[in-house]
Amino acid sequence: MESSTKPPAIKQTNRIECIDVFRGIAVALMLIADNPGNPLRVYPQLRHATWDGWTVADLGFPFFIMIMGMVIPSSIDKRINRGDNKLTIFRHIIKRSIVLFLIGLFLNGFPLFDLSIIRIPGVLQRIAITYFFAGTIDLIIKPFIKKKYLHIFTEMGIAFFLIIIYFILLKFLQIPGYKDLVQYVDLLLFKGHLYTPDWDPEGLLSTIPAIASVIFGAIVGHIFQLKSTLIRKFQIIFIGGVIGILLAVIADRWFPFNKNLWSSSFVLLTAGIANILISIIYFFVDIKNYKTLFKPLAILGSNPIFVYVVSEIIRKTLWLIPIYDVVTGKSMELDLWITSRFFTPWAGNRLDSIYFSIFYTIVWIIVLKKFQKENIVIKL
Repeated sequence: MESSTKPPAIKQTNRIECIDVFRGIAVALMLIADNPGNPLRVYPQLRHATWDGWTVADLGFPFFIMIMGMVIPSSIDKRINRGDNKLTIFRHIIKRSIVLFLIGLFLNGFPLFDLSIIRIPGVLQRIAITYFFAGTIDLIIKPFIKKKYLHIFTEMGIAFFLIIIYFILLKFLQIPGYKDLVQYVDLLLFKGHLYTPDWDPEGLLSTIPAIASVIFGAIVGHIFQLKSTLIRKFQIIFIGGVIGILLAVIADRWFPFNKNLWSSSFVLLTAGIANILISIIYFFVDIKNYKTLFKPLAILGSNPIFVYVVSEIIRKTLWLIPIYDVVTGKSMELDLWITSRFFTPWAGNRLDSIYFSIFYTIVWIIVLKKFQKENIVIKL
């Protein structure tokens, strides 16, 4: 983690600001879904799908890693333009991946750090692995394929190859006594170190299609770099999103939408929705210059990994502090006490939980706004 106070940076005229807004949407989804005021009263769309199917809550993570992919092309180009050679850039990719993976292990172990049962897979671990492979793929392709459209189609081919291979493996390679190949691999390698005794939603094999999600994000990043009109870029991304959703609906017949498995249809669905959403934001923010309305989301997306890490620590510590409530005469966890004391009286038993989540998200926006005002930059 690096924290520093810097002088105001010169505004970059070529910055794609819709990415900051879209990142803020992903962070907001994460904060709201992971921090209900009352776990017993969570709006259905803010609960992750138990198995097949999908909810709004299931979009947060794939959106986040797609955004990571969107900035890969510009990040690599920036380093090349400043004189870094390919080996130096590759070392940076490795270093960042290792740091993210280790932070993920830290969060999994926090606060007890019992290494005998520590969960090895995780959200940041998946981000680290997918970033490593997607970044390396983009770096390898770049010297050999100079034409941007050809580069885009090459990466698209790799992404489709990954989700097709994944589908074939799970469809035709069944292991007796196991739910699927994903479970078999995780129990073979990480038994005793999974999210539950026999399953992990961020398992090793299911990270393969997640790499495709990052690559689909990188493709959007390359489209933003095309020497074309802004409207043309908007059209390409939007149409790509529509095609992605259509392909997802078709694929759902053979491999249903499933976040736990990160199914091939789920990759196509989330990529399609992400493309449509970011193209619309691009139209209003970068083309029409309607930025004020989206500014809170852009602020929220300014330090996503930092927000995730601190929020997870809060969820495992602060929210669990027992508070004695004088009204009910019962002891309850802090987040539930705040909800029942300050939200339930006016929001009722149906909306109090989500209002707490929204309030918590707004608090984060205020904190990050203060960071921006003081020019504090936190990098993870």
